[in-house]
Amino acid sequence: MPSSRFSMVTAALAGVLALASASGAWLLAGGIAIVQVVFALGAIRSSGVASARPAAWLGLVVGAGALGWTLVDETSTLTPVAAILGPAVLAAFITQLLRRDGRPRLNAALSLTVVSCVLTVLPVMWLSLRATSEGVHVVGLALLGVGAVGVTEALPISRAVRRVLGVLVASIAAAVLVVAVEGIDDAVPAVSAVVLAAFAGVMAAVAYAIEDRLAGEAGAVPDHVLVTVPERTPATGGGADETATLGDPAAGSPAGSPAGSGEPVTESRVRQEALVPLRIAAPFIAAAPAAYVLGQLLVG
Repeated sequence: MPSSRFSMVTAALAGVLALASASGAWLLAGGIAIVQVVFALGAIRSSGVASARPAAWLGLVVGAGALGWTLVDETSTLTPVAAILGPAVLAAFITQLLRRDGRPRLNAALSLTVVSCVLTVLPVMWLSLRATSEGVHVVGLALLGVGAVGVTEALPISRAVRRVLGVLVASIAAAVLVVAVEGIDDAVPAVSAVVLAAFAGVMAAVAYAIEDRLAGEAGAVPDHVLVTVPERTPATGGGADETATLGDPAAGSPAGSPAGSGEPVTESRVRQEALVPLRIAAPFIAAAPAAYVLGQLLVG
């Protein structure tokens, strides 16, 4: 399971995105592009599911297209997101039809491709939210919620307590910010600011909970899988079956590990390697829809 210290990277990235949003739309778009790259080429590509690599690249292309469209049009609507996701799902089906390895694990591969496209596009909502009325303040308050939960996630206490604490810290920080910083209270009412930060923090906490569940499932995958391979002798070219252990260092260099590496590459390890970028990017992906909807209702 990835260490909770990676949540501090999420908190730092939330601060960078808030500063970028205050500086300009182009800088915010650059920060969102980083989140998309981390998720697509990190979490999706390293997932170990069939067709993970084309799914990751397709999701990144779709996300970059929606991001560029939203940036150029400076629109606060979700028209670019909706217009690009439709063809993207069709492209996902076509990608699976072009697979050369047959139909095994087709459902998993197709699901991963669709999830890659949808979740890579969701962070674009941050840029759409910035284009709304008082969008700079709204984006900053929502990112405050994500960052607060990211900071408390690194505390050495129980998961439930630190996530509830993160939401409380986000709410209090939003209220203090509205009172202390002149101009924010005129743009965003105090109650709306607290609700924005709190709900963004809740969605970030949900993302961490999902990642914990995935980490538990990845750890449950057995590291040693017994396979049966034929034992060949120089004299006969064949022989009895020999049972080898895939992923066991004592078995030499099995098919599941690089030749000469001496270190097995198991399905469990592959899945856990995908959890680190997921832990960094998932809070921004989960909080984006909540921030956009609440920002439009409460402020826009």
